[in-house]
Amino acid sequence: MRPEQVIAAVRFDPLLPVWLIITLAVIALLIVGLAAWRRARGTLLRLAAFVVLLVWLCGPRLVQETREGLPDVGLLVVDQTASMQVGERAKLAEAARASIAEQASHLPGLELRTITVPESGDAGTRLFTEIDKALADIPRARLAGTIVVTDGQVHDIPEATPGGAPVNVLIPAKGEEIDRRLRIIEAPGYGIVGKSVILRLAVDDLGVAHPSGSARLSLRRDGEPPQVESVPIGAERRIEVPITRAGPTVLELAADPLPGEVSLLNNRA
Repeated sequence: MRPEQVIAAVRFDPLLPVWLIITLAVIALLIVGLAAWRRARGTLLRLAAFVVLLVWLCGPRLVQETREGLPDVGLLVVDQTASMQVGERAKLAEAARASIAEQASHLPGLELRTITVPESGDAGTRLFTEIDKALADIPRARLAGTIVVTDGQVHDIPEATPGGAPVNVLIPAKGEEIDRRLRIIEAPGYGIVGKSVILRLAVDDLGVAHPSGSARLSLRRDGEPPQVESVPIGAERRIEVPITRAGPTVLELAADPLPGEVSLLNNRA
């Protein structure tokens, strides 16, 4: 925050149009120049009189201003997308928000603005899109920095820091979390009866130092008994699915749980 300042300055409020004052100044200069060329008496007095008259016509005023600095602005961004509802992330994020707000309230010269980022559907977590919207109302000279409470699953990370100020990220978690994720890489929207379509997928073990081995994957089609396959961790797997009849085909996939993982929500597709 900028300290209070007292500024004194001379400002001009001309009594006549500026062009007319300039014209009078030129005429006065010619008169004084002619008097000096003729070595007439009182030339300096004439010059002083003209100067006083012209200065008076310019309307000088002594202005004293007291300026009080505006507070710096800190932006707190809380991710409330679907991935933040896993485990105790939402609870930890709220605790972090409350703690930051409480600490900021005791800092003189700091205004804390808080925004939340909701789920964006198929667009993923558009965290920095919402940050840019919030920064549009904050003058760059007043931006102290941005604090983001998120799990780190963001889909619009920019190349440059937004607003040109520091960005700090808090990840709500209890120690090191692990999670198994079933990822559909490509699922054809249609197929031809009597032929097969290729389903591309992968199983990832997130948070595991050196993921290896395989996971059991069950594939159930139209409510039939599941087909079980072994899928290598972290590698793409292509599964051939025959189309036996016309109409929609419903596929249900599930990867076996990883011991100690934080959530089972993303083990299914």
